[in-house]
Amino acid sequence: MRGSLLLLSLGLGSSLALAAPETMQGVRIGEGGTLSVATLPVPKPGPGEVLVRVRAAGVNPVDWKIASRRVGQVAGTDVSGVIDTLGEGVTGWKVGEQVLGFARQSGSYAEYAVVPVDSLARKPLSMTFEEAAGVPIAGETAYRALHEVAQIKPGQTVLIHGAAGGVGSAGVQIAKAAGARVIGTASANNADFLRSLGAQQAIDYRKQKFEDVVKKVDVVFNTADKETNDRSIAVVREGGMLVSIVGMPDAIACGVAKIRCGTPIRNGPTNAELLARVGELAVAGKFKVHVDQVYSMEEAEKAWEKSRGGHARGKLIIRVSEGPTMKHQ
Repeated sequence: MRGSLLLLSLGLGSSLALAAPETMQGVRIGEGGTLSVATLPVPKPGPGEVLVRVRAAGVNPVDWKIASRRVGQVAGTDVSGVIDTLGEGVTGWKVGEQVLGFARQSGSYAEYAVVPVDSLARKPLSMTFEEAAGVPIAGETAYRALHEVAQIKPGQTVLIHGAAGGVGSAGVQIAKAAGARVIGTASANNADFLRSLGAQQAIDYRKQKFEDVVKKVDVVFNTADKETNDRSIAVVREGGMLVSIVGMPDAIACGVAKIRCGTPIRNGPTNAELLARVGELAVAGKFKVHVDQVYSMEEAEKAWEKSRGGHARGKLIIRVSEGPTMKHQ
């Protein structure tokens, strides 16, 4: 039986090990970015990796943006589930532990996924698997951008563009937890949502130009579009920071304005380290994932269609396998 539990006698006690089958169901990328559920071989963890029995997978724009380079492969990166098998040399982890992480090589929209331990973190017990699947890319990217690149400090003012989306909503909470005053741009129907996450001010980008509303902020975190980079330079105080995940801001313009500009390039702390820090915020009640909608694997194309529309509130999730409804399962 797929995902069945085998009890292994260890003499002094016992441990539950999960038995992976030879094949699994997964969402395979076809030509032109089409998606279909197919029977595929279960991937094998290599040294420094674990095999995860997937419960849920997060949907991110990068999933469909790189689809042309992953034809024939399993879609997705964000994953939450339970460790099934430890790869060679893996220590500090146990079979059966609830985890979340990045399955960049194997893909995550499948019943099993391989995650390197430097991209793996324990799932906060307060989160469902669906919520946890929305953490990796959004949470890690926002944390890296705000803490590692912008180096935000208590009392600073942070303007976040696209604040109701996956990365933006993570950024609002991470900045708030750091003691910053947060302003978010979003559509009017998301104003209350932003305030519930900790934003002190919400700007309706459809009716107001943020340049007319805010001046001399300490940090701008742009998750919206490249044009917003150019417009944001003028609202950052001298010596402040513009950090963007939608392309590098114009270096000459940043220099003229005497501000720092950058992107959250993945150097410094590992994915695992930053995911653990986001997890600590979740345990402390300072970070949560708003799940906009949950899809089955058969509905993955619908999830991508909504993601392309760019108006999801929080995260879109693929539920891969069912389990008990208790959050601590």
